[in-house]
Amino acid sequence: MFRNLPIIKPIEYTNSHLKPVEKQNIHLFCVQTHPDKLHPIPFSSEPLNEDMVYLFINDVLRKIFLWVGTTASIRSKFVGAHSAIVLQRKTGITYRVENIDEDHESADFRRTISVFEA
Repeated sequence: MFRNLPIIKPIEYTNSHLKPVEKQNIHLFCVQTHPDKLHPIPFSSEPLNEDMVYLFINDVLRKIFLWVGTTASIRSKFVGAHSAIVLQRKTGITYRVENIDEDHESADFRRTISVFEA
């Protein structure tokens, strides 16, 4: 009965987790005292400072990671959250904001920072 119908292949979605993450696809910011004063910082293999808040933009995964150190001040956390929203507005709503607490990093975040170790 259905022999003459063409076979339709399912849509193949590209899995962004399989694309290689490279340094040019990642932007790193250190949160300062004001959300509008975000300045990119250079890549480094140094460990992240536990009393700071950092923002990573991963263009491959389309995520904005808000990394919060264990001893970061409440002010830094607040400014970091606001800065992440400002960056999301600039990059577009297709970028998701993911909060990362120190020592509770997700696999996507670990993959993002592994680029700095290479």
